[in-house]
Amino acid sequence: MRMKIQLKRSEMAKLLFTLQGESDAAPASILKEIGIDPSDFPDFIRSSKPLPRGLSSNEIVSLAKLCELTSLKSTSIQNWIKRDMKELIGSPEHGKKYSIEQAAILLIVRDLKSAFDFDTIRHLLKLLFNTLSDRSDDLISPLRYYSAYGTILERMESITVFSLSEHELEKDVQDQIQAAHDLFQDLPEDGWNQVKDILTITVLSVITSYLQKRTRLFLQEHFKEM
Repeated sequence: MRMKIQLKRSEMAKLLFTLQGESDAAPASILKEIGIDPSDFPDFIRSSKPLPRGLSSNEIVSLAKLCELTSLKSTSIQNWIKRDMKELIGSPEHGKKYSIEQAAILLIVRDLKSAFDFDTIRHLLKLLFNTLSDRSDDLISPLRYYSAYGTILERMESITVFSLSEHELEKDVQDQIQAAHDLFQDLPEDGWNQVKDILTITVLSVITSYLQKRTRLFLQEHFKEM
């Protein structure tokens, strides 16, 4: 078992699909498949049944803390929901709780925030998710999009992505996304072209987040007095 719970995005997506009721398995069994002891997870995950459910903003924060490079603060979530991303997130879809798709949007925003301001993020995500009140007109659902780039990032773990050449890095990312075209066979060609460009931007933003974290850790280790 990992010393600290840090789910990959592909693993988090699998857990979210289960919380959304798209699996006959309970979340605890999914965690066991991944190789993590469910007892280390918050009660709302361990006690969940394989049925659709909503998440409070605090539960979304708890989930984010379990995923690598995705830690969130409660104040950030509240600001995003009430102000910065209000038009994209919308009102809670389950009473006072947010849907799994809304939670996925917040996780995507967190990944893009490493490199972009809110205006840019809103523009990019509106190209994918369209009308808030109608998920049926999405080019791709938020959770499916999150799952897709999580899978692409996992596939990239075995190759050298941090090339000295920015063009080589971009090409590595684009090659991996093109290789994942099988995940989007239902999209028309123009839709796929739009999705793959935004996927490239999102994956590069996650890599940016990784580099920022490594830079901060190096500073802390070598300049402890600062």
